[in-house]
Amino acid sequence: MSGTRTGAEGGQPERYEKHRPAVTARSRGDSCIAGAGPARDPGFTRRTLSTAVMDLIRLLRSLEEFLYELVGWLVFYPRMFWRVLIHPGEVALYTRRELGKDLEHRFSDAISPVLMLILSVAIAHALEMALRMSSPRLSTPVGQLLFSSEQGLLLTRSAVFCVYALGAALGTLRRQRLPVNRETLREPFSIQAFIACPFVVALALAQAAAASPSQAGPFTAPAIGALAVAWYLWARMRAFVALNGGSALRALGSVVVSFLLTTIGVVGLFATVIL
Repeated sequence: MSGTRTGAEGGQPERYEKHRPAVTARSRGDSCIAGAGPARDPGFTRRTLSTAVMDLIRLLRSLEEFLYELVGWLVFYPRMFWRVLIHPGEVALYTRRELGKDLEHRFSDAISPVLMLILSVAIAHALEMALRMSSPRLSTPVGQLLFSSEQGLLLTRSAVFCVYALGAALGTLRRQRLPVNRETLREPFSIQAFIACPFVVALALAQAAAASPSQAGPFTAPAIGALAVAWYLWARMRAFVALNGGSALRALGSVVVSFLLTTIGVVGLFATVIL
């Protein structure tokens, strides 16, 4: 006999038993899947259909809120613009009363101050686009970032007029000897944002007149610009007197100093960054 050992069942040599391929659960499963045919696509179930319907309802509600807000702007913006233009002192007192209410009840019959300022900048920009006025072209990287696109120009103008409102608000807190924090800054900044809105639109009209002096006349743009600055100083003075009392002449002097300092700061900042 050759002495070859057999396997456990005595039918094959042990060396063949080692190399026999094992039948695993995975191989059995693969063969079952192969024999079962392709899996079916469940498609839309009740749950996925319900989710799609709820997403559509939320989208429609968001669209409804946006359209309602847009219609509200068409009503409240011109009314608030007129109030600021004619009665800036009363608008300052109104803003103080509204900020004393709960957040969800503030400015229910008007537009919030910062939003109205942004809308005023957008109106000024739309006027520029309607008249096909060219934007400033600067070769520096910062200048291209700020003025080369419509979005950059809008953000730059909004930031500039927010700086004017911020400078006036900081001057108010300094005269009142109040600390500068989020709570104390909110009221004067909101008031100054309201007051800056007609100033923004008037400067846009002056710029439009300057772009076409042959049609508007050589003195129209300087006249509109001077009138805009004079009104802005008067409106800030009236707001200050309505809130704090005192002499109108003294309040006007403080407003003029604050306006000049803010203008010098803005011009110096742009000259340093852009040029």
